[in-house]
Amino acid sequence: MTSPYTYAVKLSGGLLLAAVLSSCTLFPSSPGGPDTPRSLAERMERHTQVLQKTIGPRNSRQPKSMEAAAKYIENNFSDMGYAVTLQPVTSGNSKKEAAIYNIVVYKPGLFSDNQSIVVGANYDSDERFNNGSGAAVLMETARDLRDIATNHNIYFVAYANGAQSAGQSGPSGAGVHAKMLSGLIGASNILGMINLEPQKTAVPGEGEQTKEAEPQTPVLFLTTPRGQEFAAQCAAPFAKSWEQPPSTLHRKTAAINSNDRHYAVLDIPTLSCKCEYSVTDSRTKNYVQALTDMIHQVADNDVSKTDKQPDAAQKPKQP
Repeated sequence: MTSPYTYAVKLSGGLLLAAVLSSCTLFPSSPGGPDTPRSLAERMERHTQVLQKTIGPRNSRQPKSMEAAAKYIENNFSDMGYAVTLQPVTSGNSKKEAAIYNIVVYKPGLFSDNQSIVVGANYDSDERFNNGSGAAVLMETARDLRDIATNHNIYFVAYANGAQSAGQSGPSGAGVHAKMLSGLIGASNILGMINLEPQKTAVPGEGEQTKEAEPQTPVLFLTTPRGQEFAAQCAAPFAKSWEQPPSTLHRKTAAINSNDRHYAVLDIPTLSCKCEYSVTDSRTKNYVQALTDMIHQVADNDVSKTDKQPDAAQKPKQP
């Protein structure tokens, strides 16, 4: 079944979108490609190595690198058994050479038609963050949640144009997605948006068991006054898995400069998550597991009995 998100792309019109949709494929179900590393630490390191070193800087001025990064993420999602949709962020022209896209995965819930959680991260880079670790965490939480049913829908989104430097022009991938999804299902049906911030660049020679000095704030949650209740709902399962509560800061929507800003301005509860450990630190796997448990819990919040009429077409595919 084509996801509601794909219908949104169809309805937004234009020959360009029709051409893009023709390339959106429903991939066969599989737990992972033949070359997928077994351990989380190895997969995280591979993701960041490919995005940071093999592909390199990724932004709207380097469309070939953006295309390569998008293809890498798309292939990883499809190897997990997900259907992947490419959402245009820029249309491209003769000067820019190519369009760039958000990579979107829709995981349908069991009972709620429209109520959804959005989990997103940048896959482009700026001068400070080039390692793609946010996108790596996004892919790994999606992998862990693939066979776990939830009441509500989940959208996993890898954003283009999310790490732009100050003064750089062009639409934000998060802004494009927030506008599209809120227009399709209504902003009130987006129960929350979780933004995954990048981690520190891995130190050469680090292994899975390497431990770094303990940061003062290992995990930081950032939210808005509108998102306080949602942040509390997220913090409880995270703390249970992480074995300590995350530090939580509140800020006004106007002070946000990450992907979550584009959802917060639509009065959608948001939470931005930042881990101070590097990608290859042994505690990163605990962070990813805690995020997975957190997303599972907030996407599984109970729905009313009247809403518990599962549509067979909406049930997640069985492995």
